[in-house]
Amino acid sequence: MNNNIFKLISFYFITSSILICQDATIIDSTISDDENSEYSAHNFFFSFEQQDGNTNSLYTSGEYSFVLVGNLIGLDDTEFSFSTESNYATLSDEAYILDGNIHTQLDLWANQNWSPFIYYDYSFDRSLGLINRENFAAGIKRRLGKVFSLSYAFMSEKEEYDSLKTFARHSIRPKLKLKINDGAMVFDYRLFYKPKVDNSEYLFENDLTVSIATFYEMLTVDLNFKHAFNSRYADNKIEKPYDDWVSE
Repeated sequence: MNNNIFKLISFYFITSSILICQDATIIDSTISDDENSEYSAHNFFFSFEQQDGNTNSLYTSGEYSFVLVGNLIGLDDTEFSFSTESNYATLSDEAYILDGNIHTQLDLWANQNWSPFIYYDYSFDRSLGLINRENFAAGIKRRLGKVFSLSYAFMSEKEEYDSLKTFARHSIRPKLKLKINDGAMVFDYRLFYKPKVDNSEYLFENDLTVSIATFYEMLTVDLNFKHAFNSRYADNKIEKPYDDWVSE
């Protein structure tokens, strides 16, 4: 394959990914900061990129989320959310990314100064050797003004690498949400610090989402930046357990 054709195919797939990777949101009613507002929203994201030539690579990523806010289970200003995502990638026909997660959460009095919540989370990352991680958590969120909040949760966790272990974690999460020009642009930044109760290991995560409204009401563009650090690998080389998951 000559270079011009290779560049054309690469440009086509990159352009297709940019077009597909826009966030389609369906909103049932007007969203506002009013604690009595009721709404639901579905968000879907999909990305596909493939390159052939001297280097063969494939990358796919998909996300779905749902949120429902209003008078639920007889309680005002309650929020239920569900989200799932997965990523898969190969290089020269060798898989090097395979991860995913599912998260569901219930927040009571979500827009009040104090908001108790419970959630369930399941995740796996075979490229890091994590077969699965499962969390049940309960906590409380404290709103500090209109743009900042701080939450704490106590987590019961099951984690499987080479063997299955059960233990407890703390989860501390400051959040900054800033709306510009009546919500035309929204910055949503969250930092998670999740140490084990015995302080032997911790997880550190950063998540920034910039949402930009478009001329079409049902279409927004989301730019998402994520960073994750696992202290388990602070002094150890990460080895991809290829033989453990390539056939799955």
